Amino acid sequence: MKLAKLVGILLIAASSAAAAEPAASAPSTLAAAAPPEKRSLKSCLLPAVKNGGFAMPDYILWCSSVIKVGDTYHMFASRWPAQYGLGGWTKYSECVRATSKNLLGPYEFQEVVLQKRPDHWDKSRVHNVKVVKAGEKFVLYYINTANETGYAVADSITGPWTRLDAPVIKASNPAPLVKADGSVYVFARLRVGDVNRGVGFTAPSYVGPYTVLNNGENLLPDNCELEDPTIWWAHDQYNVLLNDWKGKATGVFKGGAQYFSKDGVHYTLVSNEPVFTKTVSYDDGTSETFSRRERPFVYVDEKGEAIALFTACLPPSGPARVVVQPIDHYVPGN
Repeated sequence: MKLAKLVGILLIAASSAAAAEPAASAPSTLAAAAPPEKRSLKSCLLPAVKNGGFAMPDYILWCSSVIKVGDTYHMFASRWPAQYGLGGWTKYSECVRATSKNLLGPYEFQEVVLQKRPDHWDKSRVHNVKVVKAGEKFVLYYINTANETGYAVADSITGPWTRLDAPVIKASNPAPLVKADGSVYVFARLRVGDVNRGVGFTAPSYVGPYTVLNNGENLLPDNCELEDPTIWWAHDQYNVLLNDWKGKATGVFKGGAQYFSKDGVHYTLVSNEPVFTKTVSYDDGTSETFSRRERPFVYVDEKGEAIALFTACLPPSGPARVVVQPIDHYVPGN
């Protein structure tokens, strides 16, 4: 009788402990979407390939974006002669295309795609290039001066490219996202005074018209600022990685800040810890600290998993190049 009573007490205690502590076999919705350690893209970054990416002697390379066509990766990037320094982009930036059979590179230069045109809206430069696929068309967004974004369109990734006669978006640093129905969402930077706002635009197709969201107000929380956003769709939400202008979000000037939004208007910071800084670790165990590290681009596979991070990196000496870090199949768990 005493033994039976003791067993009953032990069973009650075990039941109470189970009720107080969540069962490991019943993960939350967040855990089901992605393991908790993968909440931020930073936790999935792997060392960069030392001899990968894209570099050209005597040229500064900036603003990369990549698209896969067949078995080939096509990188579109901005470049200008290194002799003019980093500020040379204002007069000499042009769009080039490079290719590789490996996403991580190395990429090989193929051609100059677009250059500035006298007596047109893009008469000063071609910069901030971003390539996307919209139905059967390839669309290449780019800027001229601040707050002027237009695009060129082609039936083939190798062109010929047809440009517009006027810009379509009053913003710069465009990060376009083409949805399954062909509509387009663009996250961009709008400079007003000395503030770099994060703004959004929508259009029924890449053709336009593009309508600004929320009256052009800053969509980033706590009046945070930005440069150079990149965007992708995963976990039923917009995901944005950008340079944290003034370091308001991460405490690191131009560190990598990650946000997400369910509706494209209200954004939430994923973590105060920067996704990337100026220091890059390589696959051979070495590392390199750059003077500037900007223009992030996240490449997403057909499953919606982020698998590579491209950044423009300027060393203390020598021209800037594009460095690629593999990502261990990141899916946001917000």
